Amino acid sequence: MEKQWREPGPELLNFACVLAGTEPVPLDRPFNYLALGCGPGAGEPWPAVEHPNGRLFAASAGTEPDPDLPPMDFIVLHGAYSWLQTNERQQVVSLLNRCLKPGGVAYVGYNAMPGCSSILPLQRLVREQGRLHGGGMAQQLEHAAIELEQLRGAGAAYFTDNDTPAMRRRLDRFSQACLEFAQPGWQALYHADVARLLSGAKLEYVASAELWWSDPGRYLSAAQHALLDAQATPILRETVRDVLLDTAFRRDIYVRGARRMHPMRQAGWLGRCRLALAAARNEAVEAALPGPMLEALASGPQSIAALARLPAMQGKGMLEVARQAGLLVDAGQALICNQGA
Repeated sequence: MEKQWREPGPELLNFACVLAGTEPVPLDRPFNYLALGCGPGAGEPWPAVEHPNGRLFAASAGTEPDPDLPPMDFIVLHGAYSWLQTNERQQVVSLLNRCLKPGGVAYVGYNAMPGCSSILPLQRLVREQGRLHGGGMAQQLEHAAIELEQLRGAGAAYFTDNDTPAMRRRLDRFSQACLEFAQPGWQALYHADVARLLSGAKLEYVASAELWWSDPGRYLSAAQHALLDAQATPILRETVRDVLLDTAFRRDIYVRGARRMHPMRQAGWLGRCRLALAAARNEAVEAALPGPMLEALASGPQSIAALARLPAMQGKGMLEVARQAGLLVDAGQALICNQGA
């Protein structure tokens, strides 16, 4: 659940684009970054995007933005696109069409299918409790939680048939999930539907903000990887990936007028990119990460080219080293330093 709230800054968005072989937004000149808030906590102040060349703007998703907004290089949804009502999602597309520059990057996070299929009955339970009891959110959550425990205690087949680690995690966070389920527009979405709607704003899907997705050989079996690679159509490829992974939340990155990078330019850009250790680190998480990289970063920020020269990285190409570095970023153990500062 925590990853859903880790909204990406410009450096991470650029890094993900380059891993996918797509030209990034230059950050060595002034750029504009718009945060669109939606769903629970949308009114909370947006954390500062710390970059000497960046200007931060904020607005609520699904409402008419300030007509004086300048053209944007980045537009990021804070929260989940799937919590918006249908007309609000269309307003987001209209805003992207009007405000995002050619070459600009958009980030859209949303509850996804097929991974959310098993929780749809829980979402309906919350909705029906709200209709029946009315009252405030706290009362609705209380009634839904009581009903849930009664059903589990009675041995409801739904819970025994879906007794998986993922379901147990969702039940442990039921109160948090209820806040989402109670949103009027909550809906688990298919990537294909989102991609087709955003194509109306001339946006093309290029990558996931989950950096580990850039290396399917790391998380798919050989047979699964071959099946994914056989998909020539981008929308079908992502649909197959979601079935393979049972994806429940997507963190999609789109570009308006995406331009491919030459492999030599891609390797050079990645080599110059610098990483630094995060202030707060988790030793339990670090045990599963590339140890030599963490040790090198302990002495200070390092470029990926420098990390590629580590003895443990010998024989690996720049793209492969960058993908391993991305695992540190995904895990919250490392940060991408300001590009173009």
